[in-house]
Parts: sequence; C-alpha cells; structure tokens
Amino acid sequence: MSVSPRLDSGPRLGRGLAVLGARHRGTPALVGRRLLQIPAVLFVVSVLVFWLIQIVPGDPGRNALGPYASAEQVAEWNAARGLDGSVIERYLSWIGGFFVGQWGTSIVYGESVRELILERLGNSVALGVFAFLILVPLAIGIGVVQARREGSRTDRAFTVGLMSLASVPEFVMGVVLLIVFGLIFPILPIQSGDAVGAGFLPQLRAMTLPALTLAFGYLSVLARMTRSGVIETTGSQFYRTAVIKGLRGGDLFRRHVARNALIPTISLLGVYLGALLGGSAVVETLFGYPGLGELLVTATQKKDVFVLVAGVMVTGLISLIALLVTDLVFTIVDPRVRFTGKG
Repeated sequence: MSVSPRLDSGPRLGRGLAVLGARHRGTPALVGRRLLQIPAVLFVVSVLVFWLIQIVPGDPGRNALGPYASAEQVAEWNAARGLDGSVIERYLSWIGGFFVGQWGTSIVYGESVRELILERLGNSVALGVFAFLILVPLAIGIGVVQARREGSRTDRAFTVGLMSLASVPEFVMGVVLLIVFGLIFPILPIQSGDAVGAGFLPQLRAMTLPALTLAFGYLSVLARMTRSGVIETTGSQFYRTAVIKGLRGGDLFRRHVARNALIPTISLLGVYLGALLGGSAVVETLFGYPGLGELLVTATQKKDVFVLVAGVMVTGLISLIALLVTDLVFTIVDPRVRFTGKG
C-alpha cells in the first residue's frame, strides 16, 4: 500500500521562525555593545586629535590677528576664546562643552561651530549619497558583467580599465573631469559652491562632477569584489544544484547568486559609505564644494581648533554608525551570521 506524502507546513514553519529568531536574538545585544563602544572610541579620538593640534606649529591668535599684532594682543585674544592655559585644562573645558552642545566659536568664520559643522555636514551628506547612488549600481553591474563573461575580451577590457582607474589619484581624476567638462564639453558647472541651495536641479548638476570623482575612486575595488563573489558563487555546489533543479534566469540570480555574491562587498560598502558621508577634503576643495571636508582643510590651515576637533568627532561618529549598519545588514543578507554574547 502506497502512502502519499503529507504536506504539513506547520512544523516546518515553526522551525523556520525558530531559526530566524535565533539568528536575530543577539542583534539587540550587538547594538547595545556598539552604542557603548562609540562614546569610548570618540573619546580616544578627541584626545589624540586635540593633542596633535597643540603640537602643530602655529598660533591661532597670531593667525587671526596677523603678523603685526603685539604679543599682549595675541595673548588676550587667545584667553578670550579659551585657548590659553595647559593642554589638559583646554581639553577638559572643550570636552565638557561639546557634550552639552556648546562647541565653541570658529576662529576663522566667527560663527557657532555646531551650526557651521551641521550645515556643512548636510552638504557633504547630499554629495555622499549622490556618489553612493552612482557607485553601487555601476560597480555591481560591471562586476556581474565581468563574472558572466569571465576570460572573455570584455572581462579583460574591464579589468585593464578598472586597474588603470585604481592607479589614478583622486585629485588627478578630478582635474581630468574639470578639463573635459570645463573646456571640451562645457555642459556641467566646474565650481559647485554657488549652486548649493539654489534648488534641486541646479545643485544636482553642480554635484555631478565631484560625485563622479568620489565614485570613480572606489569603483575598481567594489567591481572586482563583486566579480570575485559572483564567480565563486556560480562555481559552488549549491548553485549547480539549483541549476539541476531547473532554476534559470533572473530567479536563479536573485535567489542563489546576488545575495551570496554581494556578502563580501557589503563590508566595503559600509566603510565607503561612512567615508562618503563624512566628506572628501580633496574633492570638495578641488570643486569648491562647501562641505565638511573643505571646512576641515581650512580649519587645519588656520589652526581653527574647535572646528577641527568637532569636525573629526562628527566624521568619526558617522563612520562608526556606518559600520554598525553594515553589521546589521549582514544579519539580513547572510544567514550564516550569528551574534553571540561576546564581541
């Protein structure tokens, strides 16, 4: 007597939910540990940056008042802005105000440091998001094409092009884009400062060249990582099993290739996202874009202590948050990831 199989999804569904719950049970603990670690990391960063600023040659008061100011005038200027006393006293005074939102006044701009940094940060975030939206689909698309045409002329051509691109410094790529779109094909503005705040489309056009420069700087590594991931996945046993079962086309790629192939790339995306959102000093300075990176360059040149330290703290916080988001994305993309009580 033949026995027909029972289609009982209840136990299977229960086991699936149990596995899913086990996968994410450690996630709140991970988030809690990271949130506790972030202030400790920022504290260490603030101490190092504040100390390094003090040993750099130059006097903020002298930079602000000029070479003809007397020593007494410079000393009075520094004292009025909390720049006198020992390094420890100055640091404790600054760090106490920083955590209550009193970031001081910019030596160069004469404005509130908090308002200045948050305004420039918003500009850098807009530029970073735009560059990220260009980078991710372009890198993944190139990597997938290379993997599917492994060993072909197309694959070799992309490899040579990406390696050449990786060898070009960021500022050189920016200068090339300035020449091409400023002299040969003048269809995009080469200076971005005037267009910021002028409306969505004008600002988008003004951000195109710096965003392309940022995206090209990371394109090669991400594309190569995607290519390697796709090749490794398509050569695996579970992929061949899926093909034998009859899966084809887009369904096969989405379910068995994309998720597994992009796992190594996600860690890089998290690092690059933090770097892009924090602003690129070279690119923003080159294109005259009023972002956080350009602000920090000016603060370094003028030894604008409060702007420089606060800016580094903000960019560090963004990078740490981006890494936390990357860890959380791993729990969704990679079913093998488990977060235990350690780490």
